[in-house]
Amino acid sequence: MTFQSPPPLGRSNSDSPSALPTTYAARPRKRTAHACDACRLRKSRCDGRQPCSWCTENDVDCLYGHQQPSSVNQGKSDKILETVLRMDGLLRSIHDNLNERHSTGSISTPRFNSSLSPSSPDNDFAKVANATIPSTHISATEDLLNSSVAAPFPSLRAQFRPIFQLESHSPPIPFQPRSIRPVFTTEEAERLLTSFQLNVNFWYPTVSKATMQILFEKIQNGFTGNSCKDCAALLVLALGAASEFIKLVHSSVEPRGFESRQHQSELMTMATVCFDEAMKLLGVAYMEISTIATQCVFLAALYCSFLQRPLQTWGHLSTAAAKCRSLLAYGTGSGNPEDEECIRRIFWSCYIVESDLISELSHLPQSGVAEVESEVPIPGPLQTHFSEAETESSALYFLSCISIRRLLNRVHHLLYADDKHKSYLNSRDDSLRSLIAELDHQLVLWRDTLPEFLRFEDDTRECANEHAAFVRQRYLACKSVIYRPYVEIVLKQIDSAHTLETIEGAARCLTASCNHISNLRSFGQTVLVDTWICSLSMTSTMFIILVSLRTAALRSSVIKHKIADYGPHLQKLLSSWLGVMPQKSPSIQQSIRLIAEIQNLIRDSL
Repeated sequence: MTFQSPPPLGRSNSDSPSALPTTYAARPRKRTAHACDACRLRKSRCDGRQPCSWCTENDVDCLYGHQQPSSVNQGKSDKILETVLRMDGLLRSIHDNLNERHSTGSISTPRFNSSLSPSSPDNDFAKVANATIPSTHISATEDLLNSSVAAPFPSLRAQFRPIFQLESHSPPIPFQPRSIRPVFTTEEAERLLTSFQLNVNFWYPTVSKATMQILFEKIQNGFTGNSCKDCAALLVLALGAASEFIKLVHSSVEPRGFESRQHQSELMTMATVCFDEAMKLLGVAYMEISTIATQCVFLAALYCSFLQRPLQTWGHLSTAAAKCRSLLAYGTGSGNPEDEECIRRIFWSCYIVESDLISELSHLPQSGVAEVESEVPIPGPLQTHFSEAETESSALYFLSCISIRRLLNRVHHLLYADDKHKSYLNSRDDSLRSLIAELDHQLVLWRDTLPEFLRFEDDTRECANEHAAFVRQRYLACKSVIYRPYVEIVLKQIDSAHTLETIEGAARCLTASCNHISNLRSFGQTVLVDTWICSLSMTSTMFIILVSLRTAALRSSVIKHKIADYGPHLQKLLSSWLGVMPQKSPSIQQSIRLIAEIQNLIRDSL
């Protein structure tokens, strides 16, 4: 990578005028008088070959003049659609099952009904159908450390500072006042775009293959404009460099010598320069309402997650979500179905990331995506990768992450809204037991819908791949919060006799919590997007283990696990994730200190 400032018009950053064709290079577009059936059905251009380029690339029978609209491009896309319908039906059934027990009438559809009054019982179920996280939920780390169960640990409370106050007083992200447009060789550009595709665009598949080709051309032409496409290309490069940087730093096989450190430095420089330049153009995206503008703002939010800046991430997400809701309501107007699908995917990506943030900073104003999520279609087919298999795997992974996040939001709403939570913990009836049983049943069904490559064991055995391992972490987090009320009942009614069912429910929470810590690794998505949320989640999990260890009725449920190793394991991971950032997140630093103190208290209790 080299620099140019200011960028001369027409400057190309290809290796030479005779650079070889690349994966991302624009293919010549030809119009033929006779399009094959598949291209005619897709209403797209066909090059007229036998077989044509699109059919060859997508492994579809290329037929001319046959009337078979129902059998074109079947197979892999059907598998995605089937999974979409199964997951959507699975999560919507929560509303129906709970409504049967709590309402005298029945609601024919779980979709949000704006005519319901805010105070009506049915509106509460509409919120459940929309999988919102209430602003009054009390499941965050801050709530736990401020609760009565933390009173016996004054050293923890003395160290703790409000998370929002810590983050809001962080120094601003530094930017270079002078524009320094980067110039990439063809090889560098391809490598960074491929890294983006295999990582960020796999986890959040919001950029289509066609758009990637356009952005590659923009990079080749040297960023001669100040458009949203220039901004998007810079952000894709920044995230591609960040993804490659993370893989290199946290790889267990890469050499740790001078060359490796030099490569790390080069990648971080690439990411920083590209993001710096993208921020100078982000104002254009903020002022424009379009698919590419929305992509720019969402990608900026993801990069702020990489920088471990939760409030900046939240700010960009709110803007991206507002653009999504507007474009979903009025349409993109581009006439391109891919644009509509990209907006839906950005909507669901905002839903996932924002929900993660709100789970720890519950009083942040929400964008509203969760309030209307049941009205927005689940993502459908979109060619996001050059490999059909990679496109399919990414889509299935994305659907799995959407559905587990929706279930987590329902858990927060049904178990941890302030009024419900107090009522359940003080009650002696079967309402809590039946609710937890139903939520656990939905979690089991969700796990059963996972495609083969995402299957995992409910313990500490190694997963087949990193994607399955990350999904398992989501599963264990969900399971632990579903059963946590049983732990809280024992802790708050410590002198009471508890039923076997309560003790067993608490044990399920603690086993899931221990496995959640044991299975944590430097997963790419965790490090790039979820470091901040993971640090807080692990702090609360360690605290739950500590208080359970000091409670006679629960001690046996945690003592059988290797809890003495948890503190050093988490400190090592979090410190390595934090250490690569030039500016350190104060709340992550606080989490590391709290985990160290909790580990000392655990050691003293063994």
